[in-house]
Amino acid sequence: MSVMRPLKYCGIDVSKKTLVCAAIGELDEHDRQYLPGQASDLGLVMGEHVEHRTFSNSWKGFIQLTGWMRDIGVSTAVVESTGVYWCAVFTAVERAGVKIVLANSRQVKNVAGHKTDMRDSVWLAVLLRAGFVRPSYVPKGVIKDLRDATRMRARLVRDLARTKNRCHSVLDTVLVDLGLCDTFGKAARLALLRALRGDHTGLTWEQKRVFGSVSEVQRLIIMDLLRNMEVLEERVRMFDAAIAGLVEQMRDENGDRDIELLVTIPGMALTSAAVVKAEIGGVGRFDSPEKMCSYLGLVPRTYQSGPVSKAGGIVKTSNRHVRTVMYLVAQKCAQIGPWELREYHKRLKMRRNHHVATIALARRLMVVVWRMLRDKTVFRDAYNREMSKRKEERYRRELRRLKRIKREIGTEEFIGIVKGLLKTNT
Repeated sequence: MSVMRPLKYCGIDVSKKTLVCAAIGELDEHDRQYLPGQASDLGLVMGEHVEHRTFSNSWKGFIQLTGWMRDIGVSTAVVESTGVYWCAVFTAVERAGVKIVLANSRQVKNVAGHKTDMRDSVWLAVLLRAGFVRPSYVPKGVIKDLRDATRMRARLVRDLARTKNRCHSVLDTVLVDLGLCDTFGKAARLALLRALRGDHTGLTWEQKRVFGSVSEVQRLIIMDLLRNMEVLEERVRMFDAAIAGLVEQMRDENGDRDIELLVTIPGMALTSAAVVKAEIGGVGRFDSPEKMCSYLGLVPRTYQSGPVSKAGGIVKTSNRHVRTVMYLVAQKCAQIGPWELREYHKRLKMRRNHHVATIALARRLMVVVWRMLRDKTVFRDAYNREMSKRKEERYRRELRRLKRIKREIGTEEFIGIVKGLLKTNT
């Protein structure tokens, strides 16, 4: 006999074509002692009723899915972040008035064994019922559009860099050297195009000989790469304008001036500030700057087992978009930032290396960013407050250390050591 309970929780396993759903009910007081994996391999109570359905991953399937959820009384659903296939079903279920949670695929991985879509959907529902699903942040409205625009711009910038590297490779193959600092600057491109078309005005004898040895196929490749650069640069400018428009819209509609505060950081431009805002959303999501740094992956990995405790590099399974931007901002801040931050970067670089010092500086900047967005202040004010707090904490730590030394060696001997130090300094 199956145990019949009101079906309240639903797990949705998403693929490109189908949605495999499983709905289970709430546990009573007797069954609450069971945790996932204790009652059965899927955490189900013996004889518990599970409702299974499969729908197509289409708008027609979404209508059938939401109608089925209303019929059986589902109040909360969970979907795994599988590629981009979860986006449409997440929006459809949310619009239908059912609370839906996005789960990180790394945190809800099923136990080893017979893996099927149906078992995965049941496992998601069981974890949701037990409260073991940590909801992922899903932006909405202007923030979502800003995130899409900044991520697309980042892809275009990467494509532009790859295109420039390919062109460098071809130019190095035929030993083309115009003797200019910026190979792809405005003057260099015009000179390169003129030389490829046969106009050797202003070139040295050696450069004329080099361009004379370039084959037709190589000319075709270089000119095609130059055209691709122009197209990509135009697309980047188009998204720059779109990002600026979204920033204005966010300020006019919501009165959100976080990006105006972020651009006061040395080395941070409007597009970089837009990336930080789009990926973080509201700073109220984080109770402390340490949690925000952990979300961005600017903290070291930790492995501890018994007496063994190891700290490794930074956490890579995190938001890489802000981490990349803050790394570049930290590099610039190490050159033109406040004196304390430049000295901090220099000291760390002497002890460790440039990469580690830049990551540490990026983390310190993110602590200041958290205070900026929380207190709605510019960089200089938040930075001064952070430095004052760090000095106060350092003073208290030193005071505790001196008190501990005083207890260990005695009051009279401690006073004698202090007097001796004072005499030495004078």
